[in-house]
Amino acid sequence: MKELVSQLMEKANLSEDQAAKAAAVVKDFLHEKLPDAIRGPVESVLTGESLQDGLNKAKGVLGGLFG
Repeated sequence: MKELVSQLMEKANLSEDQAAKAAAVVKDFLHEKLPDAIRGPVESVLTGESLQDGLNKAKGVLGGLFG
């Protein structure tokens, strides 16, 4: 979430506190709206794991659904 907070600070001109609150709202929104199969990988990326790690998790979940 550090990267998201940083981008919110830079691109939306928010204070660090405002950006952290906005990032938490985004994370909670995605947690509520995304299907279980995708939620984990997306949250992994938000919490600092690499995009590749998140994609690998998604492939594993989707492979389990179709394979």
